[in-house]
Amino acid sequence: MQPEILRKTRTEQAELDFVAGLMRFNSTGLGKAMTSHYERHSAALQRGRPSIPAVAEVMEPSLPYRFGAFMERHNHWRIFRTSLRILGRRREAVRRWLDDANAAGSVGSLRLDPAVGVPPYYKKLEIHTQPGNYHGEFGGILYHWMISPFFVNRDDRDEMGWALARGVPRRPYGRILDLGCGVGKSTLPYCEMYPDAEVVGLDYAAEMLKYAHKLAEHRQKRVHYVQGMAEKTGLPDASFDLIVAIFLFHEMPRKARDQTVREAYRLLRPGGVFAIMESPPFNVLLDQYSPLSAFLLDSTGRRMDDPYIPEFFGEDRVEMFKRGGFATARDVPLPNELTGWGTGESYFFGAYPWWMTIGEKEG
Repeated sequence: MQPEILRKTRTEQAELDFVAGLMRFNSTGLGKAMTSHYERHSAALQRGRPSIPAVAEVMEPSLPYRFGAFMERHNHWRIFRTSLRILGRRREAVRRWLDDANAAGSVGSLRLDPAVGVPPYYKKLEIHTQPGNYHGEFGGILYHWMISPFFVNRDDRDEMGWALARGVPRRPYGRILDLGCGVGKSTLPYCEMYPDAEVVGLDYAAEMLKYAHKLAEHRQKRVHYVQGMAEKTGLPDASFDLIVAIFLFHEMPRKARDQTVREAYRLLRPGGVFAIMESPPFNVLLDQYSPLSAFLLDSTGRRMDDPYIPEFFGEDRVEMFKRGGFATARDVPLPNELTGWGTGESYFFGAYPWWMTIGEKEG
């Protein structure tokens, strides 16, 4: 359910429904066509383990892939422009609503710090082609309105956040931190799973946090949102029992990723847990699931202003955790119904489990 201020007219809803339908067709209809093409031509791949360049030779000339790649970028552009037109008609009211934080009776809080600024590696990027990136005006609303049709409504109940929350070891965590929390959909499950815990969401982008705060208050979830960099939060040493991050690391360069792991290690109390969730690494996709999925993740990063995807998905995440101070770490596959894993349903990027990397600070 959306807050009242964002309720759309029937015409506006129809505009968004049209784009959502295109995105749904791209995700499920063209996904099937690309899979069929790949399977028909997989014999052309080199013997032994397929590589991403070899899959590219099979897929890039094909009509299903070329049309799907065009549609992916075009659909994102269209949903963002459609959303901006809708928001522009009520800009003043929405702006006042977002800027009115910490109202009387709030169950959570929002703490912004204008000195945080924009990470240098985001200054020339518009990830997912989102206008202004996450820190542009209405960044949180634009992301939320995009992510629902992108996942074909499979994340409307925060299923992505719940996947990691359920994968984390169940313990009596007192303080929980969600790094790169965005609009808070990945944060909210911890309010239900650990109702006695203090839940904190951190993000660099004020526009994401303002919307996250409104969304949490709308759902009556007590979350304390803080503006800061994941790699240098400014929060006290040993102040959290559990730290999580969903789809943060593939949007950062290696130096920032390493700094973030070290920061998480610093922030954890002895015996604390750090867990991140992403799609599986390329070597896992190539060996255990789908070479086509590895190729599609690589190509979408290059096409959709997500330039750190190819590097990150080629990295050993357990080794990354160890570089950051964790003596032991492990990868754990998690249920993932959003891409049809375990359901037999096709999806643009294929079907595979989410991939959790988890480490614990020595007690």
